[in-house]
Amino acid sequence: MSQKLNTPKGTRDFSSLEIKKRDYLLNTLKQCFKTFNFQEIQTPSFENLSTLTGKYGNEEDNLIFKILSSGDKIKKADTEAFKENKLTKFSNSLSDKALRYDLTVPLSRFVSQNLNNLSFPFKRFQTQLVWRAERPQRGRFREFLQCDVDIIGESNHLNEVECIKVYDTVFKRLGMPKVNLRINNRQILEGISQLMNLDSVNEIASILDKTDKIGVDGVINELKKKNISDTAIDQLNFFLDLKGSNREKINNLRAKFSSNKISTNGLDLLEKVINTSQKFNLKNIDISFDLSLARGLSYYTGTIIEVSSPDEFDIGSIGGGGRYDDLVQKNNPRLSGFGISFGFDRICLILDELNLFPSELDSSKSFMFLNFSLEKIDNLLVYIDKLRENNIICELYPTDTKIKKQMDYANQRGIDFVVIVGQEELNKNIFKLKDMSSGKESSFDLKNIVSELQNLS
Repeated sequence: MSQKLNTPKGTRDFSSLEIKKRDYLLNTLKQCFKTFNFQEIQTPSFENLSTLTGKYGNEEDNLIFKILSSGDKIKKADTEAFKENKLTKFSNSLSDKALRYDLTVPLSRFVSQNLNNLSFPFKRFQTQLVWRAERPQRGRFREFLQCDVDIIGESNHLNEVECIKVYDTVFKRLGMPKVNLRINNRQILEGISQLMNLDSVNEIASILDKTDKIGVDGVINELKKKNISDTAIDQLNFFLDLKGSNREKINNLRAKFSSNKISTNGLDLLEKVINTSQKFNLKNIDISFDLSLARGLSYYTGTIIEVSSPDEFDIGSIGGGGRYDDLVQKNNPRLSGFGISFGFDRICLILDELNLFPSELDSSKSFMFLNFSLEKIDNLLVYIDKLRENNIICELYPTDTKIKKQMDYANQRGIDFVVIVGQEELNKNIFKLKDMSSGKESSFDLKNIVSELQNLS
């Protein structure tokens, strides 16, 4: 019995129609990025393992797909680590390369390598595949397309505003319903962690970031499992329970921080970002200050944002990002970065379910020449060559089978027009053209075949 063949879990095949939809979305994103004057770059699909690890956090590092070493390199495997059940250390000894987990860390490596060749601020966009060993679910895959824009240069709140406006512009062009953009700042979270007597917000960031999924009670239970004290949890609860407008939350936090002699720099910056963004007349985004937003990746140091899917879609975020001060080069303020990412596959799913893709994803018309097994079929090939030279989509049916079968094929393939040049047409020096949508058939002078088809395409 032959083995059933399947795609690896968390990956997909794409049909011709699906590719057209994805191309439409990708082209919309790229065109938008270019209008903001972001420049495209590409990086390799895999990086040195040392480049990727230690940037995301322990949980995320475990989701990196590592590439198994081969040949003599495999002899360097740390078998003692395996015997001691130190599996992460053991797996790392088997590999020195890994598939990229995101596009931000490869960007930081790219900038570091090309410092002398880049102009700052450096505005780049990148649309490439990434891989994560996550549990697949609706809208979440192990191989997926990530679409990022980033600005590397002096830290400035206008960079955050620029990226927020990119989100708004893209969603408007796609015709999507209004979405909620949640915003926070890691400096604010560090202030809260000080009041909780924690060393860093990274101790609880990955748990806090699950608030929208498991609720405040679920977060508290997770924190208790990590032996976070009740006093610390009460402090956190105070902040998560803050209600009111963005301004009211900021004012309440500022009073709390000031009375405890904690820096309000993060709050000041957050207020600047929100106020300036709203001056840009956002059409498709509402901005809300959300203290539960933490963005689990440990390289974030300042503003963090996340875009929720429209209310009718329970598929999580469709975008997110933040500021990273030290990822390119530690303690170099000239190389602070801010970037956002689009959840391409989830946005594609939303557009599909809301019927927001154009009815005609490709306006180019296609033509198929019927095959009559004529001795002078080379005449048809000359016409076909000329059409293709002018980027006209056309083909000749490969065999002289029954005309009905050829016409059925044209219907199944979605061919727009069938070109008929049989012996009868050759005798009259004409060709016939059948519109496959209306069924209408017209006759034209054979010598004008290229110009006539060009006019229709």
